[in-house]
Amino acid sequence: MWAPGSSMATDLDIGYDYNLSNVDVTGLDVSGSGNTATLLAGTANSTQIYISTDSGLNWTRSRQEPTGQSKTEILMAPDFSSLGLAYAVTSGTESAFSYTSDGGITWNQIGLIDTKISSSGIIDLAVSPVYAEDNTLFMLTFDSEHIEHSLWRSLNSGATWERVFTSTLANADSIKLVELSPQYGRGSQVVFLTGTSGSNSVIWKSTDNGQAFIPRGVPFSIDTWQVVNDSTLLLGSYDGSHGLVYYTTNGGLSYSNGAIVGSQPLKSIAFSPNYEQDKSILIGNTKGWVYYSTDNGTSFKLLGDQLPLSATGLSEVAVAFDPNFSRNHVVYAATNIKVTSDSKKRIFRFIVDKSDSWESIDSTPPVGSIFNQITVSNNGILYAASSQAVDTTQSEGGMERSLNPTYSLGPAFETVVRGLEDGATLTGLWIQDNQLWSIDTTHTKLMTYIDSLAQPVILITPANGAAGTGTANISLDWEPLKGATRYEWQLDYDTDFSTIPSGFAGETDESSARSPALATATTYYWRVRAAEPVLSPWSAKWSFTTSLGASVIAPRLYSPEAGDRGTLIKPVFQWSAIAEADGYELLVAAEASFSNPVIVKIGEYSLPSTAWQSDISLDYNTTYFWKVRARNSSSYSDWSDVGAFTTEAPPQPILTPERSPSKPTSTLTPTLSTTPPSPPPSSPPSIPLVQSSIPDWAIYLGLTLLLTTVLLLVILLVMMVGTRRS
Repeated sequence: MWAPGSSMATDLDIGYDYNLSNVDVTGLDVSGSGNTATLLAGTANSTQIYISTDSGLNWTRSRQEPTGQSKTEILMAPDFSSLGLAYAVTSGTESAFSYTSDGGITWNQIGLIDTKISSSGIIDLAVSPVYAEDNTLFMLTFDSEHIEHSLWRSLNSGATWERVFTSTLANADSIKLVELSPQYGRGSQVVFLTGTSGSNSVIWKSTDNGQAFIPRGVPFSIDTWQVVNDSTLLLGSYDGSHGLVYYTTNGGLSYSNGAIVGSQPLKSIAFSPNYEQDKSILIGNTKGWVYYSTDNGTSFKLLGDQLPLSATGLSEVAVAFDPNFSRNHVVYAATNIKVTSDSKKRIFRFIVDKSDSWESIDSTPPVGSIFNQITVSNNGILYAASSQAVDTTQSEGGMERSLNPTYSLGPAFETVVRGLEDGATLTGLWIQDNQLWSIDTTHTKLMTYIDSLAQPVILITPANGAAGTGTANISLDWEPLKGATRYEWQLDYDTDFSTIPSGFAGETDESSARSPALATATTYYWRVRAAEPVLSPWSAKWSFTTSLGASVIAPRLYSPEAGDRGTLIKPVFQWSAIAEADGYELLVAAEASFSNPVIVKIGEYSLPSTAWQSDISLDYNTTYFWKVRARNSSSYSDWSDVGAFTTEAPPQPILTPERSPSKPTSTLTPTLSTTPPSPPPSSPPSIPLVQSSIPDWAIYLGLTLLLTTVLLLVILLVMMVGTRRS
């Protein structure tokens, strides 16, 4: 490297700290300046990348380099100092376009990858326990041409993938299995791999979501495993004479002694849904046997009889617990023996501490089915993947599905092939919530199936427990279920739906159906489920009760008559009778909505007859609304039409006539007191005096004129009498 402004060359030996001399560099880039500049150098004869953060004085190399063989070119992003982002290209086998987001420490491949996924080359899958939140998948593949395994990571549900690990890297020769910690996505980013390095078994552990893996040697082969948490694993092995189960609680630094589990290699391990409490474990082997442990794998006992064997004497068994195992003690098993027309016993059920032998529960699997994996969802739906070639016209191959695997009289199974290509063969089965994944080994595809019909239909009307429902053409309504193309409905007199009357069941493409003619005053039960493309669980069982009468379904109001004015404030209410009624309910309110009724005669206060006089005084001159319905012990009629009436006006007050005093007062001057004296008890009621506003002189003047007038009249009368005498 030439130092700017210097006439001499400065030799920066990037491999010095690793006892490597004369490491040729084909790619070099720099970010920053001065003594703190960061340099990335790509080698010529390998894909190793060296990093210097002090302008080239000291160098470290990547923990995980790009894949390929040689001629590593480097390009650092303009914002490398803040994001640590850079790109590299390589040449040769497994060469690719790689990137780093941690300053060059680890490199993943995102394009132009010189690898391919061979036929049947998808060999394992790990699904995030919180997939609904992070959409994360890890997939393990095999390239038979380059004899190379690749681990891929997708953070967007498989839309795009990047390769995060490969067996072409140092200390890795093969990768067999991938698994995530159950705590992944909940504060953990632990990923486990197992495979080989040379002739030794290895477990690789990553704590940073697959960016970097640390290997740990394992002193035995690993055939199957289950991850308990970030540092605890249960491992199945075979020493040539016995199946063995080992336990590690420190991520593979040390192991327990192997617990013997039969004399054949082990195929599958399953933990109880309540494993943290009951420490129960199931193991299936390759000879048709299932083993059970209740002490966290310290010891195992044989569970039931031997399952069917192939002509070669083998039978790989997949096992699963029912999600309600703590209550029902049910476990399941499936064998990979081909189903024939003579024998269809391939999916089995066993009740721990009750059963003596395994019970076959799928009586109708397609001939040729080979069940290589079985799983049960949290809501109790059993799924089994079949490696029989799919025939979509015959509904063969694909996946078996049962909504009721614990049903004592025999579960119902259906075959799911929708979305699969003809000839598809499924291997493996993974589940999170209601989404499943399987590998189509024929077409080398990762397939996913969202079981939107794993949930029951939700009913709407008639409301549960509704009373007074009509008797003809009743509308049964429910919410549409996503993915359903057809529904089945049932109506019955009881809740077991064992003897459904003719015409009381049917199918429809809509989210509603019409009932047949129903009897009066009768309680019915109804339910609905999706029928296509697959069955959903039945909805809840709802009930409704029909009205009392057939031809007359509500009382008629007699009195008060509609529009009546002047109704007494304690009116007599009368209405027509309804056959089979035990009583009648009455509501009276000052508003047509009856939101605040003033008379409420319902329930235990209902009226025994068709007439009742109110014992409550209504308001005067007020319009009221009223209605009535009939009832008996189990049903109601419809409400009557609403009647309206107006109460009478309030009565006029009665006035007492005034009386004059029996004797004149002793003076002509009115008394000016505002409060008259109380009269003696024997006197008639006195008239209260009112203070006068007339002046005194006017009163005297009036009296004088009155006396003068009287005197003149007397004189005139005397003169008239005297004239007649003369």
